[in-house]
Amino acid sequence: MPKKIDMHIGHINLAKSFNGAGENFVKLIEALQEYGATQFVLVRNVALAKRLDLIDDVTVGPTVRSAVMAYVLMPAVDVVHIHSPSDGQAGLLLTLTRSIPFVMTNNDQPGGMNPMAQAISKRAAGIVYKHDANAAKHLRVYQNAVKSWRAKPALL
Repeated sequence: MPKKIDMHIGHINLAKSFNGAGENFVKLIEALQEYGATQFVLVRNVALAKRLDLIDDVTVGPTVRSAVMAYVLMPAVDVVHIHSPSDGQAGLLLTLTRSIPFVMTNNDQPGGMNPMAQAISKRAAGIVYKHDANAAKHLRVYQNAVKSWRAKPALL
């Protein structure tokens, strides 16, 4: 049995389809649940929301269609994990207006990034790689993100 942690993790996944990546997302949520993490999840896909709602001790919010709505509906958490590029704006808004650090999944997208994607990438408190499903490694990234965020001096 994994060591229990005291952490509130928000997840935002605005992907439209529930494909192989969606199944990996479900496995990650289940694995983090075994560590005792308190999780709040906002997703776009109804089938994914229904699947996640079956996991004990995981709160699934209403389905959302936009990053702004995900930002509005995200409760106070220690860290937010944004799982797709379309989630980045929610992470950026949460960081800039509510001081909630976010971790992003690197989706290996080649080429230059637009200015918004650059701002999102620059503000991310941590990066998790798309094919890495190790929950313990995710937790270390989350914990380091929270620790480094709290260590930053307050901006005036």
